[in-house]
Order: sequence, then C-alpha cells, then structure tokens
Amino acid sequence: MINLRKITPLNNEFMEKIGFAWHTDNDNSSYIADEIVQVSEKEANAYYEAANELYDMYVNAAQHVIDNNLFHEIGIPFNLVDIIKNSWENDVHWHLYGRFDLAGGLDGKPIKLIEFNADTPTAVFETAIIQWAMLKLNHMDEAAQFNDLYESLKQNFKRLITLGDEDADFDELYEGWGILFSSIAGSIEDEQTVKLLQYIAKETGFKTDFAYVDEVVFDDNEGIFKNDENFEYWFKLVPWESIAIDEGELALILSNIVKNQKA
Repeated sequence: MINLRKITPLNNEFMEKIGFAWHTDNDNSSYIADEIVQVSEKEANAYYEAANELYDMYVNAAQHVIDNNLFHEIGIPFNLVDIIKNSWENDVHWHLYGRFDLAGGLDGKPIKLIEFNADTPTAVFETAIIQWAMLKLNHMDEAAQFNDLYESLKQNFKRLITLGDEDADFDELYEGWGILFSSIAGSIEDEQTVKLLQYIAKETGFKTDFAYVDEVVFDDNEGIFKNDENFEYWFKLVPWESIAIDEGELALILSNIVKNQKA
C-alpha cells in the first residue's frame, strides 16, 4: 500500500516569495499537495537504477539512429541532423539534465517508462526547491528528500568544464565562459525554471545572464550574443523541433555556430 503522510502545506505567500507563482490551478485548486509519499530506501534505489538503465538504452538507441541514418523514421526534422551528429561526436557537449516520467515502483509493481524529456523538462523548481521546503516547514529531515537534483545540477554544470574528469579542478580550468539562459516571454513557469538553473550555474562559478529568446542575437561566424556580450553556452527552454519547424533559418544558424565552435 502506498504510504501517504499528511503535512502542513506551503502557503501561497511563501511560494510567491521564493518565485514559485504557479501554485494554483485554473480551477483554483492548489497545485501543491498537503501530503507526501514516503518511499523506502530499496524503492528509491530501484528508481535510480531504472533511470540509469533507461538512460543507457536511450544512448544505445541514439547511436543506432545515427549509425543507420534513421532520423526521418523517428520524426527528427532534416535541418537538425547535422547539429545532432556534431553534438554526438563532440566531447564538450555534455548533457545537463532530463526528466523521466515513470509509473509503478510502489506496492511491488514494476517500474515502467512513460516519457523521457531531455530537451525542455520542467518541474525542476518543484523537485529541487519545493520538495525540500515541504520537509523543512514540517520539521522533517530535509536530507531524507528522495532526490538530490540541486547538487547534481551543480556537478553537471561543472562537467561542462571538467568534461567528467573527477580529478580536474573546475576553478583551475574555468576561463570566464558565460552561459546565457533563455525562455519564451509570457510563461512564468518557464521563466522561473530557467532562472533557477541560471542561479545554480552562477553558484557553480559561471558567468551568467538571462534574455528572452527574441532578445538573443545569433551570428553564424561570431556566436551568440545578448546586446554586445558574447556567450559560450546558450540554454533555451524551447523545443528543438519548434526551432527546426517554425524557425528554420535559426536552426541553420545554430548548426553553423556549433560547427564553427562559437558556442
């Protein structure tokens, strides 16, 4: 039986103060529950193992698609093929994060995959901040939180520079590279999700800034800019297929930027 535990819910004033404004659904019901699911260490480890196994399966599947040129068969637009191949072969293109949506895992039920979103995953704010705050408010052990997403993101930002070398020192290797973070204007959830990632990157040691997508300047030969400032990395909470289908010229420019090693 799933073990639910009632807690004192976070109030809206507190959530808005920390930037979590999408706390109420359209029907005026609370988005944040007044209970938590308690999982055993064995159940938690099973989720981690399933996610790692599934991730490896995705990597193998991606290699199969690339080796056999099957992009069209899985709906990948033709104008993303070059940038995918380039990224796949380039060691500096470390993957930052993704979100597995899983079913099962409790009451002895098998864990099954619903979806893996590795392009525009939200729920970062909820997972890294809100879950922790719920435990803290209720005087529970926040270290017993199911996930360690916040610290993991810091480590993955460092990997952009250390390239996975556990002995490498981020501060020694970092040369002032900047990350420009972007979302589409008009979505507070997307914007705050991106700004949380920006905060974590800044805490890690990166130079960072934020701009809405329509404020970013792209140049095939010079790279990515906000105003006159050039950035080595661009994080965008915009689906790649949306860029490919709706902004074909931008997809080509981004491919050239990557090919020219300007971002």
